[in-house]
Amino acid sequence: SSGINAEYGGDGGVVRELLKDSRVQQITLVDIDEKVLEVSKKFISSMGDSLNSDKVDIKICDASVYVQSCTDTFDVVILDLVDDGGDVDGPMNYDIFGEKFYRKLKELIRDGGILTEHMYSPYSNNALLAEQVKRFRCAADKICYGFVPVPSFPNGNIGILFGQILKGDARESLLSVPHHRISAEKANEMNLKCYYDKFHESCCTLPLSFRNWFYNL
Repeated sequence: SSGINAEYGGDGGVVRELLKDSRVQQITLVDIDEKVLEVSKKFISSMGDSLNSDKVDIKICDASVYVQSCTDTFDVVILDLVDDGGDVDGPMNYDIFGEKFYRKLKELIRDGGILTEHMYSPYSNNALLAEQVKRFRCAADKICYGFVPVPSFPNGNIGILFGQILKGDARESLLSVPHHRISAEKANEMNLKCYYDKFHESCCTLPLSFRNWFYNL
């Protein structure tokens, strides 16, 4: 990929994993708090060291402001946004990351490109999930949902939304199946800890009742 934009991943974890793929040429990391990067580099070097890569361009600013003024385009945008848990005073309720934000994101993603964002799990709050899916659809023409086991998270898992942006001649992808397959053997060579092609497919295989609910939103 010639360009990946990761927003609010200042600890370096997302960047570290992206850099394991030799196809990644450039990453633009946007985070509002420079202290997060400094602390990660000092105390969590297993993630923070990735931020020193020549492939990483770091922007210290509010992602919502960056997106509205950005003139670059990207193949992939990864959102690690605030989870306000439905707090009435939370940022998601002030249109900081509302429909305007997602519509602008669509302009920044190239034809056939991918938008992904961590999301509420199917076992948490479906009302909040439905609202976020509505916003996500302002950017993505085709969407897919998966969930990943994370024991330290509430409900033991976290949801992930994948979206493809279709503007012209790009071929529509089946998002529940990896476009570029990484076998378990290849994943071990890349020092991946979780991801490989079969895991991707299993995460997108949803319980039937939730699948019916989600794809009828």
